[in-house]
Amino acid sequence: MLAADTLRYSLSDAERWAAFSGDYNPIHFDAARAQRLGLTGLCVHGMRAMLDMKSALSTSREKHGVRAEGLMFTSRLREPVLCDTLYRLPVRETLRDDGVQLSASLRHAQTQQASISSKLTPTQALVLPPVTQVNTLGAQELATLHAQFLAVGSPVVPAWSFLDAVLFRQLVNAPRTLETVHSLLPSVQANSLGDIFTLVQVVQTHHETHFSPRLLTQTEQGQRFGAIHYAIRPTLVMGEKQRGMVLLAGIQAWQDGEPLMSVAVTLKTGPLTE
Repeated sequence: MLAADTLRYSLSDAERWAAFSGDYNPIHFDAARAQRLGLTGLCVHGMRAMLDMKSALSTSREKHGVRAEGLMFTSRLREPVLCDTLYRLPVRETLRDDGVQLSASLRHAQTQQASISSKLTPTQALVLPPVTQVNTLGAQELATLHAQFLAVGSPVVPAWSFLDAVLFRQLVNAPRTLETVHSLLPSVQANSLGDIFTLVQVVQTHHETHFSPRLLTQTEQGQRFGAIHYAIRPTLVMGEKQRGMVLLAGIQAWQDGEPLMSVAVTLKTGPLTE
């Protein structure tokens, strides 16, 4: 039996996250491909590992009960999280003038090397910029996604962790996000960014989520949801194709005119060729 702060991911964890998110990057399922990219074995998605970090940080946040106008979750993905490898997840609390900053590191149990470092920090209230193209996730669709999400891991999760995962899913599978990739690689045949993951080396390096404190509440099986609206922001591209590109993709969500969440994801590609 593993200790409370000890984690071990398996191929099944990667398969369940891929089924939910649509992210079938071969480094999670093709051992030969993973080895060609310098990995010692298959690795689980960084977004899947972050679910445990979000739950640990939210639990620590509940202990303090300090009010905040907004909350910011930031995460840096430093090293692949290998399957069938023991990791530890210590949480550290730091008192600041504006409240308690919580930090967590997913560390290799033997080497103590940090694979992912995350923080949950009080910040200003979320304000969303105006958008021109609005999408909607209805109550029934959210309920279906929630049931699929709970199959990934814990049956009880913070609402912000669920919404963050949903928005990542929408971002990966949205045609608008793919428009940027088509401008870089017009000959590549793909219907979503998730398809690109199977064709081009892509890794996530950073994840940032600014959200309303109302989303700290827990969700459970059979939860009822109201419809939410979301908008995908234009993708920023930096770098050169021959050396690899950095893509900054973003998405924001609101409900009944009230801002809920803004997510920014940084992706790094390998060299791009036609």
